[in-house]
Amino acid sequence: MSRKAASTAEEAWADVSSAEAAMASLDLAMPAAEPPPGLWARIERSLAANDPIAVAEVAIERFEGGAWRRLAPGVRMKRLWGKRTLLIECEPGAVVPAHRHRAFEHSLILSGDVTSDEGDYQAGDYQGMPAGSRHGAWSTRTGCRVLIQYDA
Repeated sequence: MSRKAASTAEEAWADVSSAEAAMASLDLAMPAAEPPPGLWARIERSLAANDPIAVAEVAIERFEGGAWRRLAPGVRMKRLWGKRTLLIECEPGAVVPAHRHRAFEHSLILSGDVTSDEGDYQAGDYQGMPAGSRHGAWSTRTGCRVLIQYDA
């Protein structure tokens, strides 16, 4: 994604509605207040007294669990939640080969750094690559973990 396209997308996303602007001013209308004494203890007792909420089909995958496969020297990946979500881990100095995206790819840098033709990225940075796009090899100086999800 070009820096100009990213800038335009960021500006559209950052537009503040009049309702959001009004709510933001309320935050400064009164000084912060301390909660009543014992409030957190009452909340914790109430939560402990109730059964946890049961959620059907929760998927939990421990980092070291599951099947990892070697993608390139110093690069390993494993699939999470079916075929469209994966985790990539790279050792310091590793290089992920150039490739084409068959579907829109969402990438979130979880830790470390990534350097590509499109720029330098750190933990917390996101990059979206449209279907059919191709980018050159990317590398990491310190090692990294990247969460990737493809649109259906």
